[in-house]
Amino acid sequence: MVSSMICSWIFNVIDPKLHTSVTYAETAQDMWENLKRQYAVANTPKIHQLKTDLASCKKVVLKL
Repeated sequence: MVSSMICSWIFNVIDPKLHTSVTYAETAQDMWENLKRQYAVANTPKIHQLKTDLASCKKVVLKL
C-alpha cells in the first residue's frame, strides 16, 4: 500500500514527458531506480561552468 502511494506521488510530481519511462514500474523503488539510471548522468561541462561562475561571484555589501 505504501509503495503504491509513493508511486502515485512520483508519477504526479514528475514531468508528464517522463511518465512513459515509469508507467510499468511495479514498485516505487523500481520507478526511482529507472529515473536515477536515466537522469543521473553527470554533465561535466555544465558542472565546470557552474563552478567557474560561483568562483567569480563577489560579495556585495550594501550600505544603507
